[in-house]
Amino acid sequence: AVVSTQSTGDFVLKVCHESIKEEHSDSILQTISSTLESSQEETSSLIENLKTIITTLIHKNISSPEDIISIFPDNFHKSLATLLTKIFVEMLPSWREEVLEGAVSLPKLKSFSWSVSTPQGTNIPHCFLNLNIKDQGEMSSVNAHLTKESLGSLLDGLKKIKGQITTLSNS
Repeated sequence: AVVSTQSTGDFVLKVCHESIKEEHSDSILQTISSTLESSQEETSSLIENLKTIITTLIHKNISSPEDIISIFPDNFHKSLATLLTKIFVEMLPSWREEVLEGAVSLPKLKSFSWSVSTPQGTNIPHCFLNLNIKDQGEMSSVNAHLTKESLGSLLDGLKKIKGQITTLSNS
């Protein structure tokens, strides 16, 4: 068996942590293999399978102990399933953040503020918009000065986008 009953909770947690990493050092794989008395291939397979389970739980937003324990087959070692379930319940929120941080994605709007005022030297009111955006872990700020017409164009565009998303959501 790849996982022995001698595995402690801390060791199993370490293996789970290692499984969500993109790359694994040879020394870590060797330590795990030695502790489990398994080959490097079995250890690599274990880590890949754990990664599959964890990312599936994250992507399907499964987090209750009952739902997590139900993913294990009936013939799976009961105390190991219970231990893994406890670890998953405790660690999934931080792993979710870790996985999402490393994912390639579009910039995310974190906050925004706006104000309307008339700039000096003009009689035309403007909307001053400040967007705080997180992109690849870095925060940045985007400022826009919009006239009534440009604000109207922006709102029309957003309404069209909302309609398209609604259409796709209903199909």
